[in-house]
Amino acid sequence: MKIFYHTAATAQGGRSGSSSLDDGRFTVKTALPGSGQEALTPEDLFALGYASCFDNAMKEAARFKGVELGEDWQTTVAVGLGNSDENKRLRFDVDITAHLPGMDQEKADRLMSTTHKLCPFSNSMGEGVNVRLHARVTTD
Repeated sequence: MKIFYHTAATAQGGRSGSSSLDDGRFTVKTALPGSGQEALTPEDLFALGYASCFDNAMKEAARFKGVELGEDWQTTVAVGLGNSDENKRLRFDVDITAHLPGMDQEKADRLMSTTHKLCPFSNSMGEGVNVRLHARVTTD
């Protein structure tokens, strides 16, 4: 694999500790979900990264497909953590919603599918991760 970008992070204390980029640009306090602590969970960080990546991939997919996104589009990624197998292994559950006001629903659905194929986060999800795509074309 040809690597285009590389970064590294170090965690200490697990979910009740902190994580930092190794180059010192960012440090975040982490906490268990539901702990009440003013800190981010790894799932929060995953959702932030996935939303940013998918949103950028949508720009590329729109350019590739010749689709005008307009000015008010945005991407929301909701991440759940749970288990559904007999081994009780924890897995992510993901809902991706693109808000594409004024776009035709069929065109928006095709754009979401193309974006999902282009996004590195989406390409890295294994079969055990449920990812659902939703295109919202109204401004409600």
